[in-house]
Amino acid sequence: MSGINNVGTSQEALQQYSADNRTQQKSNELGKNEFMELLVAQLNNQNPLEPQDNTEFIAQLAQFSTVESLENLNDTAGDMQSDLRSNQALQASSMVGRSVVVPGNEYGFLQSGDLIAGYAELPATSANVSLQIKSSSGATLETIPLGGHSAGPITMRWDGSNLEVDGELFDLSKVSLNRTEILRDENGEPILDSNGKTVRSPYPPGDYKFELTASIDNKNETLDTAMSGKVDSVTIGANSTVTLNLAGGTKASMSDVKQILE
Repeated sequence: MSGINNVGTSQEALQQYSADNRTQQKSNELGKNEFMELLVAQLNNQNPLEPQDNTEFIAQLAQFSTVESLENLNDTAGDMQSDLRSNQALQASSMVGRSVVVPGNEYGFLQSGDLIAGYAELPATSANVSLQIKSSSGATLETIPLGGHSAGPITMRWDGSNLEVDGELFDLSKVSLNRTEILRDENGEPILDSNGKTVRSPYPPGDYKFELTASIDNKNETLDTAMSGKVDSVTIGANSTVTLNLAGGTKASMSDVKQILE
């Protein structure tokens, strides 16, 4: 009967499994099916005179349950990761063609019938905030006093003529603007606003930037201002990272976006 001890041990089953793995070029990790095959092989080939201890058998069943739970958890995590990638790709694709405000984008391109936007963070309350609109050459086109502003974000939108600050139309004195061209109707007559004053032509399409200065603790500080740019394309990296590629070469992540223009 001593020969029974040498018949079909679990070690032989493990060696057979390893050989099958090499043949089928699978990974070296044991899944729940392989674990169950080993357990069944061990039970089929145990010494009937010295059967496996119940405690040890229950421990092995518990290990099998753990392996199965971990495998199911891995499958669930994989499905969630796949869904996340799909959602990110869908969200990113919807950004193409839209204008976004991101740090590092120095100029915004103003085109006819459209607008550009800017964003800055005021570190402390200021009684005197000033906005300068500059051309692509760096020349100051307009200097507009915005007055006092509390600490926090400042948002601006400009269509070449009208200015919106923090979501509200700014009462801009058209008379004080440097723009000298006057809008005329089809008969060549000057166009007048509701106050009877001539309406000046907006700035032509081109690259412009906003520069904000604020008086804080009796010192003038220039604020970092992010400008809007149009998203030309998006890139999805290996780790599901989404990169927005803006016109002009600026690249930004989704978390960098301060504003999305309608």
